Amino acid sequence: MSMPLVSVANFGVTVQGKRLLHDISFVLRAGDVLAVLGANGAGKSTLIAALSAGVTQSRGQIDLDSRPLADWSLLELAERRALNASEPAVPFAMSVSECVALGRPFASPDNAQVANALQAAHAQQWAERDYTTLSTGEQTRVQLARSLYQLGDTPRCLWLLDEPCAHLDLVQKQFVLSLIAQVAKARQWAVVFSTHDPAEAQQIADQVLLVRAGEALVSAPVAEALSAANLSACYGVNVARRDGFVAAETQL
Repeated sequence: MSMPLVSVANFGVTVQGKRLLHDISFVLRAGDVLAVLGANGAGKSTLIAALSAGVTQSRGQIDLDSRPLADWSLLELAERRALNASEPAVPFAMSVSECVALGRPFASPDNAQVANALQAAHAQQWAERDYTTLSTGEQTRVQLARSLYQLGDTPRCLWLLDEPCAHLDLVQKQFVLSLIAQVAKARQWAVVFSTHDPAEAQQIADQVLLVRAGEALVSAPVAEALSAANLSACYGVNVARRDGFVAAETQL
């Protein structure tokens, strides 16, 4: 088996005396997709931020390609790790192509690769549009293209996505999930994405991490993790699963 690409061991985050994450551990190999599920405030976004090297008040260890994440320079990380935040802010008008080119902010834009990234995200038709005039769902696809442009075809990268399907209709959700899964396998990237929808995890994830109040309840392959009992414990409601459909029924 290949060496782990991401290794998280006994990781925790405490800010101003508040414990946001505690004792999180998992291992990902190239091509693996991990879905992180939990209620609002469970710690999903904090974990995504920590994996991107955006959290300093922590304990335990995160390794990227067998090297402590803290030892990577920002430039090195920019070549191996991409982050799609849940609500990316663009404070001024720019074209969609210019927005994608921000994936490599210190290099001259490679117009051909920008176009390829937009095409992969099915966003090429907006290349000359003002990014700020797009809908939130359309902006999501442009931001996916930015990450694809940032990392290019480099293997063994880490792609982090915080609720990538928020604000998307059913058709676009299906496309985005399929794109994430295809990129993970084709480019041999490890992917970590957060979601509130177990169906998204069931569709593309290899592994699932269920978190509640900052603690890992379950870290397991998708079929094992997404049981009604595990989801009920995670969300604090009785959860029923019927023929692939998951629904919260009553408050516990």
